[in-house]
Amino acid sequence: MFEFSVNPSVEELRVNQEDFIYQKMHWDAWQTPRNLFLALVGELGELSVDVASNEKYTNQVSDETDKDERLNTNSEDSNSKVEEVLSELADVLSYLICLAQECQVDIAIPDTLRKDESSSSFSEVSWNEIEVTAFYRTVRISEKTGIISDFLSICFSASRLADEFQWIIVDKNLKNLSRDKQNITDEKIKDLFCQVVVFASKYAYDLPKLLQEKNIKVAQKYCKSVGILTKDDVIKSRYLHLPSFHNNGSSSKDPDRYLLDKSVKTLQPSTDRLLCKLLESAGLVAESFQWKTDLDDALIVPAISDPMHAHLCNQLSTITNLIQTLAQLHSISLAESFNKKMYKNRGKYSLSNSKGDFVKYSEKAEDTSDHDLIKNDPEPIIKYPTATTLADATTAMQLFVDERKWNKYHKNPRNLTIALFGEIGEVIELFIEKRSSDFAARLGDELSDCLAYTVRLASCCDIDLTAAMFHHFP
Repeated sequence: MFEFSVNPSVEELRVNQEDFIYQKMHWDAWQTPRNLFLALVGELGELSVDVASNEKYTNQVSDETDKDERLNTNSEDSNSKVEEVLSELADVLSYLICLAQECQVDIAIPDTLRKDESSSSFSEVSWNEIEVTAFYRTVRISEKTGIISDFLSICFSASRLADEFQWIIVDKNLKNLSRDKQNITDEKIKDLFCQVVVFASKYAYDLPKLLQEKNIKVAQKYCKSVGILTKDDVIKSRYLHLPSFHNNGSSSKDPDRYLLDKSVKTLQPSTDRLLCKLLESAGLVAESFQWKTDLDDALIVPAISDPMHAHLCNQLSTITNLIQTLAQLHSISLAESFNKKMYKNRGKYSLSNSKGDFVKYSEKAEDTSDHDLIKNDPEPIIKYPTATTLADATTAMQLFVDERKWNKYHKNPRNLTIALFGEIGEVIELFIEKRSSDFAARLGDELSDCLAYTVRLASCCDIDLTAAMFHHFP
């Protein structure tokens, strides 16, 4: 029967990471909740690649199956594939521990208990107790079985945290939140930790040993004899190999006609694999902005000559293509769904209630029936184009944001990246829960939200998404 190693405890892991980050690397300034959440999203994106490609090598273990026995009977190639999953899972857990510490959430205990600000330690609880608590606390969402479905459940739990980090102007610690808001954040972080623990236990991944080994490798990677690498060194080196992308008239042959319902060439992969690919691209976008600051937008948005600009063009094009593919695979008109969602949102976030404020999670933005959405607060709908192309969708979203004076939120790509990940999580939820009779309509709604944030993120980064789509997906 598989069991986690007794040591190191969660608290010992936290102490080791704290010593490395704060004492050896002096990365204090980068350890903000938003940075860590974006880093977590980036690691989930990398893990999605390994989970999707290594599905056949990774099987659930039964109570009678010993991990060592399983590995001994598998091929060398199989063991290598499993190790890839283990490495990325360790990174996910590492950032989750850092995020919990920065948010003063004691993930080692089951109850909602916010730590005293003067104490950064976790409770000394055995991994066996944590595992039992995690299984008891975690409610299985997915109707399907298998490592991909279980991994998507983790991503859905992570996406629920996006609400806590997305619409702020300057990054700040969460300790200044109201008590109710703190409790919500605490619960979401603990839920995510429990999902990771259950996932690891189910597939016989020894988390404490895994993270201890990973921490040693990370220390060797960044603490070199020539000196300690800074976060700036990491950022500058990441995209140097990428070729520059220039719009250079790529869309001039038909500048406004990249259709939302364009027929997408696809090999008809499974929906689960498409979702993993979507998570991969979202993670790569998150990694572009994770070690940045919210204080100066000029430091965040890459110049067109910057290799990171080409990287973002590629990933946002891929995300758009995947949104189109998912819609096509499920016989959904993306254009029709997007227009319906825009109409609904104009009522939900009416000008009289929303101007200058972000009220998505307040009582002002409660859902109403479609028929009652805008009759009490009519807006000049004629100004909004009936979106059939990417250019139309971009224009409609720009007008929507301008009228509500939300540019102070939308000019920061970190906000939009986190919001996009949150919406991808809502798409995932539809596929891992039991299908309802209105599945197609709900999926169209959520894919429209993903498209909305994708075109906004492209605009924010000075990317001509139409040109990029013609370049990458002609």
